[in-house]
Amino acid sequence: MNVHLVTVVGGYTQLLDCMLRHYRDMGVDSLLVNVQLETYGDDLYKEVQVVASRYNAEIVSVFVGKWNQSVNPYLYRHTMEQAPRDWFVLADCDELQVYPKGLFDTISAADRGAFDYIEGFVVDRVAADGVLRKVDRHESLWEQFSLAGFVTHPLLRGNCFKVAAAKGSVRLLAGQHYALQGRAWPRNEDWIAVHHFKWTDGLLERMRARVRFYKSVGDCLWTESQRLVDYLEQSKGRINIDEPQFLLRLSTKHCPHEGELKAYLLAHEQRMPRPSTSLISP
Repeated sequence: MNVHLVTVVGGYTQLLDCMLRHYRDMGVDSLLVNVQLETYGDDLYKEVQVVASRYNAEIVSVFVGKWNQSVNPYLYRHTMEQAPRDWFVLADCDELQVYPKGLFDTISAADRGAFDYIEGFVVDRVAADGVLRKVDRHESLWEQFSLAGFVTHPLLRGNCFKVAAAKGSVRLLAGQHYALQGRAWPRNEDWIAVHHFKWTDGLLERMRARVRFYKSVGDCLWTESQRLVDYLEQSKGRINIDEPQFLLRLSTKHCPHEGELKAYLLAHEQRMPRPSTSLISP
């Protein structure tokens, strides 16, 4: 049984180094990177090459063109279908998954049980002072962003459910939020925390750009990003770490209040927005 990491890299690469190192250290068989460039000759490609070479990661495809909601699902799907019987850890560049029983032990147990995918849930990671700090690739991300909780759903009303890992044959909705086929490994066996390091330097500018893009294509997702823009403008670019609904607590890579976070998600599961089936990975 082979286990691969698959990811997509676009304009935001601040966390790529830390992310690839995290999954390399977990012992995956290969690190598979898809790159999305706005134009031919984009310097981003060379930047990704440099980082990928540090971890023996393979650039498996390059997509050139304007980003839209269908790009990432297509690239994930294109990579996975090359090995339909293998397992793939699915992670965006700002997502570090934690497997308490070990990555290979968990996936092996799911595979032996004839399950097809393993579910996860987003845990937002925020700096201790709430500042959107710049990432230092030489320091531990767990220490740089030492608070764990939920910002995505209470503030943005975003979806916190993820598919953490899946066989290559499994079809996914955009954002890897749901699988459209197969059997899920039971959550009471393993429900994987997907630590989300979105809350970094430059976030406000990235969200303003996302609002402009979604508005330009008539996608109502702009409202989710606009909520974050409004919040950061009002808070002077800082997350209020004392906001009770964010459930932020000091944490290492293993959340001491994981039970509380899971209970919150289960209570709000029906309120999570479900991506359009028009954005199924092709």
